[in-house]
Amino acid sequence: RTRFENKVAVGAANWDAIRRCVEAARLYSGDKNFPIFANGGIESYNDVCRCLDETGASGVMSSESLLENPGLFRDTGSSGEIITPRRVLEKQLGYADM
Repeated sequence: RTRFENKVAVGAANWDAIRRCVEAARLYSGDKNFPIFANGGIESYNDVCRCLDETGASGVMSSESLLENPGLFRDTGSSGEIITPRRVLEKQLGYADM
């Protein structure tokens, strides 16, 4: 799609539909571990956990949220720390100074 088409058909992710797709794919494949990845509605590590619980998917995909929070898949525990792109850059520059 072009940059002008970006965000035109945006809506909330339908995790129930993803769950049904996961169930159907595994049923028809005959493989209860058939890998299916959920895509959409992932903005935090808690969303990752909820999506996996609610859909039964093997994993999740995220794109735009990772640009805003490169540490998205990092369990921050109770701190809720967000690793910003700037913080990642600063850390990488710190390695260059070593």
